[in-house]
Amino acid sequence: MNHAEDTRAEDKGFGRGATPLGRLLTRALLSTLFLLSSLPLGLLYFVVLLALVLVGLPLTIVWVGLPVLALAMVACVVGTGVERWRLGALLGARLPSPYRPLPRGPVLARVRARASDPALWRGLLYLLVLFPIGLVELVVVLVLAFSAVLVSYPLWLGTLPEGRGVTWTGVFVADTAPEALLVMLVGIVIMAAAAAFVPQVSRTHASLGRRLLGPPRREALDERVEALTEGRSKAVEAAIVERRRIERDLHDGAQQRLVSLAMALGMARQKLERGPAGRDDVDPETARATELVGEAHEEAKRALAEIRDLIRGIHPAVLTDRGLDAAISALAGRSSVPTSVDVELDERPPEAAEITAYFTIAESLANVAKHSDASEARVSVRREGGAAGGERPEGLLVVEVEDDGIGGADPAGPGLKGLADRAEVLDGRLTVRSPAGGPTRVRAELPWGGPGAGPGGSRDDG
Repeated sequence: MNHAEDTRAEDKGFGRGATPLGRLLTRALLSTLFLLSSLPLGLLYFVVLLALVLVGLPLTIVWVGLPVLALAMVACVVGTGVERWRLGALLGARLPSPYRPLPRGPVLARVRARASDPALWRGLLYLLVLFPIGLVELVVVLVLAFSAVLVSYPLWLGTLPEGRGVTWTGVFVADTAPEALLVMLVGIVIMAAAAAFVPQVSRTHASLGRRLLGPPRREALDERVEALTEGRSKAVEAAIVERRRIERDLHDGAQQRLVSLAMALGMARQKLERGPAGRDDVDPETARATELVGEAHEEAKRALAEIRDLIRGIHPAVLTDRGLDAAISALAGRSSVPTSVDVELDERPPEAAEITAYFTIAESLANVAKHSDASEARVSVRREGGAAGGERPEGLLVVEVEDDGIGGADPAGPGLKGLADRAEVLDGRLTVRSPAGGPTRVRAELPWGGPGAGPGGSRDDG
């Protein structure tokens, strides 16, 4: 659950499985307990923190006050932790810790980092204002309790001495049953108002806690984006691993069996074509069997070629073994359109970007061969950017495929749309320029440090 969902979890989970009335009573009881506990805790925080600060600040001149102020920071962190727990347990407003991780190193550096954390000062403000807020919340609870006494007045009126009862301004004395009922009605009105006010006070307090004890909304959103980015990176890595596994299973399993089958059929075909030793005539059944074996042999070779193409389409082994330059050269060599290749890379790109670049080039060259009527094509791969302080300090892997064909390529077509989706997964983009009459130019820009890469765009070839 992300932070935004956590902080909106108020009133959820209490009395799960109970009736609506039971859940309402449970929330009312927990809210009342929360309001009652605010004053004593607020008084404790106020006294402890104010004493530590007032003692520590003057003594900083002789350095004795620094440990006292450090103790005040510890007390503040502990107090805000208790308050986050109280908000979550009693009001359902679950708040994650807003504090930044402390750096490793000397104690003084850790204290300095904690003191410079805005969350510490927001928490200190919350703990100091909890005392006056607790006074207000106690008044609300006392009004609710007083109204309950008034509502029950007819029940204990008979226990009072004759002539004694609830008195208002010394003039009105409710010592009879009708007057007791009137007092009860007044108590019901006060109780209804107080009961409606208690949830409002609780929600207002929870909102204050979110603002001062929880992480700022910007930090929560940044953390959510980071979690989503990490999850996407893991998904990309898992897809690459799965592609490798499928490629390995096909290469070591089905392809090898097809190779063995094709070889066996080829030897059987040769044996049948030579016929029995010393005989020149071939009976019709043997001729038919030779023909069938020949057809099976050719079909096995076609299936073997198709499975090799399938393996290259899933995860080309040459890309893993020899890198992008060799893999692109192999694609250009198989293309029916003469293709020049220009690769300018000083190191291997991250694996996810490398695979996406390969398939972008493979699909683009396939489109050139099928639709462009081009006489030649050009593939260019290079690294751009990488300036410190830029939007992408790690740089971009730029892939361009250009042909001199008739143009008119549709970027919304399934092939190019799939390439654009692949690039977007890595926070990259794919642009297509293909005016009528040509030329057509497909350009992919992929982050060098995209998902699947380590810091600085490193990769694990192991």
